[in-house]
Amino acid sequence: MTKIIKRYANRKLYDTEQSTYVTLDEIEQMIKDGEELKIIDNSSKDDITHVTLAQILFEQEKSNKGKLPVSALRGIIQSGEEFIQKLGTPVNQFRDEFKRRAEVVGEGSRALREFVDGTQKSIDELQRRLDDRLRDAFDQLTHIPEMRRDVQHLEARVAELEETLIRTERRLNAMEPRRPANVTAPHHGLPRDL
Repeated sequence: MTKIIKRYANRKLYDTEQSTYVTLDEIEQMIKDGEELKIIDNSSKDDITHVTLAQILFEQEKSNKGKLPVSALRGIIQSGEEFIQKLGTPVNQFRDEFKRRAEVVGEGSRALREFVDGTQKSIDELQRRLDDRLRDAFDQLTHIPEMRRDVQHLEARVAELEETLIRTERRLNAMEPRRPANVTAPHHGLPRDL
């Protein structure tokens, strides 16, 4: 059964099964313990599991607990979902080769086949966890274009404000009374841009 965690507007996380607030560290431990979690935003009812798991990865990296290789992070950003699929290839090749060799040994190798099946389940579980972590990290990184748009919007707004300031300064200068040429203005020698 999937455990539901609600995230409130104050960013607190609430375990609906245990009726208690939980931390990101506790959610991380639940996942390590193999619990299935779904994290939803209480107000919008959106599934934000991927965002929360990416935040856990971020916190691990920030505290040097995770230590994902920079090349892996770079690969996720550059190739996106394709990178995650490429990670599965060596695992699948290993599993297929192991199965092929076990079949060569023959019918009398029942214990070996059981070992292979057990190993395959372990590899599949490892692959699933790796896929989940990388997919969650990738989902978190996809918010970068939104941030870029926000920065561009702010830059455009600053440019508008600068233009308004220049126009206002010109109007003020046009309204200043004319002084005789021999009288020095109090701001003489200062750049006009100020």
